[in-house]
Amino acid sequence: MLKILKNLKKTWVSVVIIVILLCVQAWADLELPSYTSKIVNIGIQAR
Repeated sequence: MLKILKNLKKTWVSVVIIVILLCVQAWADLELPSYTSKIVNIGIQAR
């Protein structure tokens, strides 16, 4: 475990960026059905 932490000291900025990007990706994946349903609903109302 200590070896892992020693290696992370050198690249902690990259690790933080990766975690943030993973969170953004998960949020986007969860929001996609909502966006799609809004597009469909607006398209049906416009007809």
